[in-house]
Amino acid sequence: MTVEAVRALLPAIAEAAADVDRNGAVDPDIIRGLHDAGFFAMLRPTAFGGLQADPEVYLTASGDIAAACTSTGWLAAMLGVHAWHLALFDEQAQRDVWGADPRALLCESYAPTGRLEHVNGGFRLSGRWSRCAGAHHASWLMAGAVLVGEDGAAQDFTVALVPREDFTIESNWDGVGLRGIGADEVVVSGAMVPHYRTLGVSQQPRATLAPLYRLPQTVLYTHAGTVPVVGAALGLLAARTPELAGPLDAIATASAGVQLSIHQMRRNLAEFMSCAASDAFPDAELLLRGRRDQVVAFERSVQLIRWFVERSGADLDGLVDRVWRDVQTARMHVSNDAERVLSVVGQFEFGLKVDEFIL
Repeated sequence: MTVEAVRALLPAIAEAAADVDRNGAVDPDIIRGLHDAGFFAMLRPTAFGGLQADPEVYLTASGDIAAACTSTGWLAAMLGVHAWHLALFDEQAQRDVWGADPRALLCESYAPTGRLEHVNGGFRLSGRWSRCAGAHHASWLMAGAVLVGEDGAAQDFTVALVPREDFTIESNWDGVGLRGIGADEVVVSGAMVPHYRTLGVSQQPRATLAPLYRLPQTVLYTHAGTVPVVGAALGLLAARTPELAGPLDAIATASAGVQLSIHQMRRNLAEFMSCAASDAFPDAELLLRGRRDQVVAFERSVQLIRWFVERSGADLDGLVDRVWRDVQTARMHVSNDAERVLSVVGQFEFGLKVDEFIL
């Protein structure tokens, strides 16, 4: 089973965590080990040698990795979820990526900082994308771009797929935390992109796809940005020592909150999958509940981690400091903007009109 194979790697991942933070990179041997364990195949379609696993299994494995090393868990979660997104593309695009190399990984930036123009045979893509986690481990890039018409007006927000030879990497990631995710800047200058290697935001998953690929496009992405922090919190809890003895009501409350969040996210994911299986789009209540419980899980995890930060002498050989820096960096990710999400959820619960798109 993939989760068990991943767990066999955790001691080595934990042992390397301090080096990942110090050197700013996850060793390629760790990535190869996760390949061998089947982690990166979890969300890949079975037609291309993937496992097409249940989202909960993928997220459980991601959290386990993050419990050993937050940077490695975050990086693995993001590289893994991009396989799910590629499954929404034309089958020829999937063959281009996985046909010759079933282990090909993709990096991605949704920010629409690129420009996609119509040309004979497809499009021409140019742009610059920051914070592209895992770029050095990837052989393909999925980049957000604005599709413009002949008059220069925006026509659609589109994700374009380009191979490694069409983008360059500018190594400038220097985060306070998550130092090993390599969220560097990538640049594309006039690359040709066939029509079938693009996916517009207005395109919905096809009814012919398996239920996994009929999930709303942001469900797995938002959870992939939170579950590594949940895993990091549980990793600290597992590493606690007798020296942390004292008033334990706060840590008991924080731990219970994280466990509750895990159950809530599992329930929501099961409901999302049930909708997908019946080819029904989730209603607003489920969509907003899913986002609410996901961002609350992040905040509860931070609360648990804060307990360790506030304990005198609880550094655990630098682990607490490292994890605290990691979660502060993770907070900047759009998935974990709790204030914005909860504001919209509150509007909905009080029957007010919800205009903002947060899903």
